[in-house]
Amino acid sequence: MADLAVADPSQKPSALPPPRPAAARSSRGGDRDFLLHLEAYLSRRDGVDKLLKISRYAAKVALAAPSSPLPPALAPRLKSFESSVGLSRKAFRLGKFVQDLNALRASADGALSPADRFLAVVAYGGEGAYYFVEQFVWLCKAGLIPSEYSRRLQMISAWTELIGYFGSVALKAREVRKIQSLIRSGIDSMKPEEDDEEIRKLRTKLLLKQLSIFQDLADGLMALGDVRDGKGFLSNTLLMASAGLLSALISTHKNWTSS
Repeated sequence: MADLAVADPSQKPSALPPPRPAAARSSRGGDRDFLLHLEAYLSRRDGVDKLLKISRYAAKVALAAPSSPLPPALAPRLKSFESSVGLSRKAFRLGKFVQDLNALRASADGALSPADRFLAVVAYGGEGAYYFVEQFVWLCKAGLIPSEYSRRLQMISAWTELIGYFGSVALKAREVRKIQSLIRSGIDSMKPEEDDEEIRKLRTKLLLKQLSIFQDLADGLMALGDVRDGKGFLSNTLLMASAGLLSALISTHKNWTSS
């Protein structure tokens, strides 16, 4: 839920980047040097988190595949790897709820309509509560908090995550309609000799926003599965793993583009 109508504070780099060498641009005129781009991507918390997410759900897909070609000795190691990566991701998000607090403050400045402000409260409030509770879930899994609290904390975490995704999808859908309206009005008013650079930027923004909605829907499906305790069609482990992998790939693409 990182790219709602309010700017996400987590998108800012944690430190000023070092001066780039002259070779920072490739000979293709303006394309970023791959290694410098990779460095910028990996310097962000979200960048590393999404790579871990891809690793975890790729392992889940391999384990859940009905005709998996995995050797018998590899399956338990892959399961252990998936579980360890999941625990690592929870530790890696410590303090991440602060970005949602800042986003909530930004949404109260009066720039948004009342409806958008309400949806921002639902989206950022739900996501912030989810990240806050997840810290205690991690402490349970790490052994510091008694394990009898784990089940209750995980259920609270799942509900707050689901509420956050509901607000996020609704807010992004409104943003998509606004961008589409801007594109249509821009095309209607544009003269043939005018540059269409702004229209191109709007179309790129529209695509990323639409991808973000698909990501939230995939993550929301997994949150619903947690709330429902994997009952019904939500018990299909391959479906849940595929949703997680789809979400990870979309968010990795978005973070790579913006880094």
